[in-house]
Amino acid sequence: MNTTKAVKASVDKTGDDRGTTHSVRAPRILVFAHVPPPHHGQSQMVKFLVDGLSDASRGVDIFHVNARFSSGSTDIGSIRIGKLAPLLIYVWTAWVARFRGGYSIFYYVPAPAKRSALYRDWLVMGLCRWAFPHMILHWHAVGLGRWVSEEARPWERWLTQMALGRAAMSISLSRLTSADAALLGPRRQCIVHNGITDPVPNYASDFASIRKSRQEAIRDALQQKGGHETEVSVLFLALCSRDKGVFHALQSVQMANRSLEQHHCAVRFRLLVAGEFVNPGDRAEFDGLNCLHPVATIHGFLDGPGKETAFRSADLFLFPTFYANEGQPLNLVEAMAWGLPIVTTRWRAIPELLPEGYPGIAEPADVEEIARLMVRLFDQNQSQRLRRQFEEKFTIDRHLDALAAALRRSTD
Repeated sequence: MNTTKAVKASVDKTGDDRGTTHSVRAPRILVFAHVPPPHHGQSQMVKFLVDGLSDASRGVDIFHVNARFSSGSTDIGSIRIGKLAPLLIYVWTAWVARFRGGYSIFYYVPAPAKRSALYRDWLVMGLCRWAFPHMILHWHAVGLGRWVSEEARPWERWLTQMALGRAAMSISLSRLTSADAALLGPRRQCIVHNGITDPVPNYASDFASIRKSRQEAIRDALQQKGGHETEVSVLFLALCSRDKGVFHALQSVQMANRSLEQHHCAVRFRLLVAGEFVNPGDRAEFDGLNCLHPVATIHGFLDGPGKETAFRSADLFLFPTFYANEGQPLNLVEAMAWGLPIVTTRWRAIPELLPEGYPGIAEPADVEEIARLMVRLFDQNQSQRLRRQFEEKFTIDRHLDALAAALRRSTD
């Protein structure tokens, strides 16, 4: 279906722009954001929005422009002349939806504090914002507000404020990201947690006892000396970059194993790396470090059945991130859904994501503390607590209900 026909079909479905078929019409929102591929948390959340709200059952009328600029993970945020033609097509589609379809609210996911990605936002807003009376910004990354206030050059600060300042609605994932977004002066703010489709809908009846017995077996093995070797599967599932913590994950597992060996404990941690290396040099360095003390197996990007198998068979989830623009990582939400004990870092809004007082949080880059937590966490079964946190805050229905409510209030 071409652009004009797509917009016409949407108009026919919901009535003409004068409101003759509805006395009270749901707000018409143009979603200018991409869905996978490439696969990452932001694109997945956009897909949940588009799939969950497109039928207007939650009181909003969505038209989606799949504004995909990157061909893969290594292309995200890069400046490339080949991205200009798609940009113009996406903008034209948005204009048609605005002036023929009546979609007057522009929904956008801003870039993190990276100049190459921010230049894209300036272009998009320069071409689109004038046409839309209302703008909604959904902040999946943190740091742009602080960067604009403290580090941007005067002309960059002015352009960013012109492009992204004074939005009708600013949607954030947490208190921390909300404070950062407030620096751009939105007229209204709200917090909507991320959410995912439950990967284990029958967790209580089919999987909770399996998780519990496995955790208890590892705890007992850690308290013994000698005996048969017990392998503990540690899952790292994320983009394999230095600041996402893949090197600290490797070093922590190696350090934990050395400590266990010194104490004559037969437990050994084994690291499963599920993700793509953005930098070939990082992959070569990682392989070299792993060869010295082999503990890691690299599976590359996992999705579907492969991803399910990785979570089902893992005993511990390890994510020692210090990524500057970390928002609310979906991999941690997925780990909670699986009742999988988590060791992560006290970084950005991550402590808000986990249960209050959760004991598996280390200081960023503190490999020794991370290694200690990996061992100590099995002394207390956190699985049920993490699963409950997921059910109470991060299910897809809770997310979509809260998001739809925010979108409906955006023009009040």
